[in-house]
Amino acid sequence: MTKNYGELYNVLGWGDPYFAVNAEGHLCARPHGRETMPGQEIDIHSVILKALETPTNGGKSKAQFPMILRFPDVLKNRLDSLHAAFKGAIDSLGYTSRYQGVFPIKVNQNKAVVQDLVAFGYDESYGLEAGSKPELLIAISCLTKAKPGAYLVCNGYKDADYIALALSARAMGLNTIIVLEMEEELDIVIDQYEKLKLKLGDKVDFEPVIGVRAKLLTKIPGHYGSTAGKHGKFGLLAERIYAVAKKLKEGGRLHWLKLLHFHVGSMIPTTDIVYNAASEAAGIYCELVNTWGAEMTTLDCGGGLGVDYDGTRSGSSDMSVAYGIEQYASSIVQAVRLKCAYQGVAHPVLCTESGRAMASHHSMIILEALSAIQEPQDEDTSEQLLSKIQDLSSKHPGRATAANGGGAFEGIYSHAAELKKHGIEMYKLGKKLSKRIVGDANPIYNYHMNLSVFSLVPDFWGIKQLFPMMPVSRLNEKPGLNGTLVDITCDSDGKIEKFISGGETLPLHPLGPEHGGYYVAALLSGAYQEALSCKHNLFSGPTLVRVKSNGKDGGFDIVSVDLGPTAEEVIATMRYNVEEDISNVIQELAKTKEVWETVEPLMTKGLTTMPYLNEYEPPKTIT
Repeated sequence: MTKNYGELYNVLGWGDPYFAVNAEGHLCARPHGRETMPGQEIDIHSVILKALETPTNGGKSKAQFPMILRFPDVLKNRLDSLHAAFKGAIDSLGYTSRYQGVFPIKVNQNKAVVQDLVAFGYDESYGLEAGSKPELLIAISCLTKAKPGAYLVCNGYKDADYIALALSARAMGLNTIIVLEMEEELDIVIDQYEKLKLKLGDKVDFEPVIGVRAKLLTKIPGHYGSTAGKHGKFGLLAERIYAVAKKLKEGGRLHWLKLLHFHVGSMIPTTDIVYNAASEAAGIYCELVNTWGAEMTTLDCGGGLGVDYDGTRSGSSDMSVAYGIEQYASSIVQAVRLKCAYQGVAHPVLCTESGRAMASHHSMIILEALSAIQEPQDEDTSEQLLSKIQDLSSKHPGRATAANGGGAFEGIYSHAAELKKHGIEMYKLGKKLSKRIVGDANPIYNYHMNLSVFSLVPDFWGIKQLFPMMPVSRLNEKPGLNGTLVDITCDSDGKIEKFISGGETLPLHPLGPEHGGYYVAALLSGAYQEALSCKHNLFSGPTLVRVKSNGKDGGFDIVSVDLGPTAEEVIATMRYNVEEDISNVIQELAKTKEVWETVEPLMTKGLTTMPYLNEYEPPKTIT
């Protein structure tokens, strides 16, 4: 039986239940998670080859690397799993209200992703969360197709224009909730509401619905906890929330206040923290109802539902969480149920803003290998380094003596300094020898990839986020080389040399024309990466490929192949008029030198294709 080397990448850990390696040694997607039937797995290598054959942008161009493969079936399964988890917890724990969530658009603003989620969540009144004016405009447009009553939660710092637009959305019949991040935003809401009422007259009868963001004392450890707790970036402490309630009550507007929101940070590591945060927030919610008489309806528990990027199910790492969706939902439902029962308050509608956990799994980045070159070793061989260590060891500093007629103290101090210097030199040589011996036995190969780290996996560069990575094919063949991934930008940071499970290299295969294209997938990458992408060296975003299962024999359909931004489009973002500043200038110079017939097709192709390397033939790896 052919061996499956997928275990080298822990695909059964982070990949469950959406990814596996099939009998052909190819990475495959299980589009319906645990409901995927035998034979429904989608072969990723086959998808890549078919995408390359599929015309893009209405048949005008050809697909290029890098590319993102999207699986909307996986996106639907993630959302269905979230709703099933809360429904199960509510039924089993005797909770008397319901769950109604929203997707935070900032996680992935792509049109297809946002529209898919609204469509997939229609029956559950699934809504959207916006944190800026552009996101609010997207949300208003997309929620016209949502089930009436779906939440439009408006977070983030707000000016008068943002609030006026949010109020207009409510006047149009959307269930818009303006969440106050600062006390002074309430004055803007009141002012803009009065102005809008004056403009609309008797045409529309509506009032604002507002929420308040609580700054909880519950915190999470690690990178994502840096903006949580009482020193957090957003929200109000409990006493200031009650001050807002008092102001609303004095103005006869307390009935506007319906929602309490909190967010303790992304990637909450354990359910203990989930429970404690929900319990603390529920206490503030109950106080607003019991003491201030607020007609509250909804507790928005924010984001934080984490993703197990490294497959360890650990609560002590920024790359993993020690629970699943079901445990997360049960912790929230139980915490709120108990607090409300103790305070005698009706159970609120539960909302979450789970974005990372919804979007991560449905998308993978496909990187094309261009070459693999062995990393050069230090000039000194292991024998030469050992000789240097032995020579230095024979020159051990002598005993302490009085220095220049000084006392014993000065002599001891001088001897200690010499010992320290000698020890440091020995340590450095020993470290170099160890590295050389390991390097001789396990040489490292730099795999040059058709990639910009800054455009495709910016979180790796920015916060050292690790994504599971593995070859797409040849996984029934032992990957005998230790590789790092080097991008094609002119930047020394453009290198991936940290991988899940603490590895500094990735097991990879030799390249060569006889093997065809060699592709590495960066998985669980559907959250944040496209939004955070930058244009270093004017490299841009990838080709986008949407893939749907057709339900039989591993069959799939390429729904769309959209070429990434062309060089012309990227240049234009830098405020160039491409025709006037680039094309016409080059044309004038080329005609002057009588080379325009040669230059013109080259310039046209350069402007109308993606900035990445195109139709590149990788040379054979020399081992």
